[in-house]
Amino acid sequence: MRRHLKCHATWPISLLLACCLLAPTASGLALEGGGTAPSGVPTLSSSAAIPLTIDQAISLALDNNPALQQAANQVESGAIEVAQRKTDFAPDLGMTLTGAERFDKGFELGSDSRDNRNYETVSGALTSRLNLFNGFGDIAALRGAEWQLEGLQESFTREEQTLIFTTISAFLQALSDRELIRVRAENLEGNRRQLEQVEALYQAGNRPISDLYQQQAETGNAELELLIAERNYAVALLQLRQTIGVSPTTALEPQAANLGVLEANLVARPQMAPDPAVLAQRADLRASAKQMEASREQVAQVQAGYWPALDLAASLDADYTSLNRPDFSEQFFDENVGGAIGLALSIPIFDRQQTRNQVAQARLRQQDAHWSLVQRQLQAEAEVGQAFQDFRTAQQLIGVVERRLTAARQALATIEERYRVGAATLVELTQVRAQFVEAGFERVKARYGLITQGVAVAYYQGDWEQMRSLLALWENRQ
Repeated sequence: MRRHLKCHATWPISLLLACCLLAPTASGLALEGGGTAPSGVPTLSSSAAIPLTIDQAISLALDNNPALQQAANQVESGAIEVAQRKTDFAPDLGMTLTGAERFDKGFELGSDSRDNRNYETVSGALTSRLNLFNGFGDIAALRGAEWQLEGLQESFTREEQTLIFTTISAFLQALSDRELIRVRAENLEGNRRQLEQVEALYQAGNRPISDLYQQQAETGNAELELLIAERNYAVALLQLRQTIGVSPTTALEPQAANLGVLEANLVARPQMAPDPAVLAQRADLRASAKQMEASREQVAQVQAGYWPALDLAASLDADYTSLNRPDFSEQFFDENVGGAIGLALSIPIFDRQQTRNQVAQARLRQQDAHWSLVQRQLQAEAEVGQAFQDFRTAQQLIGVVERRLTAARQALATIEERYRVGAATLVELTQVRAQFVEAGFERVKARYGLITQGVAVAYYQGDWEQMRSLLALWENRQ
């Protein structure tokens, strides 16, 4: 039943935790490129944190997510329904066995006395009935159950895909928020160095005390932004834990290989229009189409009520009474045995319009299934169109924020030197530093936004080969 992405490793949480406890602990918050957080900056890393790759996160989500398990149960229920519809073609067989102790009073011939007469009776019967014709209702019911099962299987596949997309999005959000901690930490470290410089200039009488107060306020604001960034990362980890179905108290540390290869591949990807043929294969659209076919068979099933029904019936019965002389075996298995076989024809004449109303309701459900498919198709086309547009914007944004970050870094270096020699004010320096921090912030968001949009294009198209390719690039498996 499982048709999800094949992951490289599926480790139990307990094993991962044990491995991490035995492994050497890293000091400081690991940053992209192998660096650590600046000294004096609070970090979120823990010596007991479990390193979690994207493949492991997907495997845990597929194994632990409650909604996916419920979808799997629905598929099992559909399979049971199909099996039941198949057995409806077989004859039934029933047996009844009745025993009784009877208490009676009767007159003996030639005597005026009234004596008790107690005796036992046993009766049994085997009955069987086979439907020969019921207006093809059983055939329609079987076909409808089969269409329903296929629709449930497609829905399960889409549920898997949605869970994988949600897991990847949550994982990327956690990585992005952790990277933003680095940006905020660098800003705090820069403001602390600037505070030391301003304080030294003030002590030398080269800067007014207002500059010192202003820089102290900027440093405090940088500390606040770092705390907010750490809080956002903690929330992102909670959401990731919820998605993959692990305890909120489990310490996780999302791991990611160098995303430069994946980013470069997505930036260089040609801007193509959505492919209608690929979109038509989306699992939820196929599920809706199969649901519409199931509703069509349901109409045929209730229309069978207009037709007569013909059954073949057979029975075998036997009885025993202690009033007769032969023993139980002779009576029940020989002398008192009988049987019957025959045909039973049932012709509907007037059923208070029950069949007519049921057919009308079934046709309405068929129309609802049709319009549900149309609505889902329109929604899918809009989702794919928006995903492609967002992806194109994310591609273009990479170059824009990269140029902005380079210019902001150069401007900051220039204004810092000018302020040191007294050619610029602290207000100008603060403004340029804020622009540099904002540029770094937007650069991180642009990178992870591009990857998220690349995954979204594959998800909304239902193109799972493209999704596998992106994950392979992520883990540097190509």
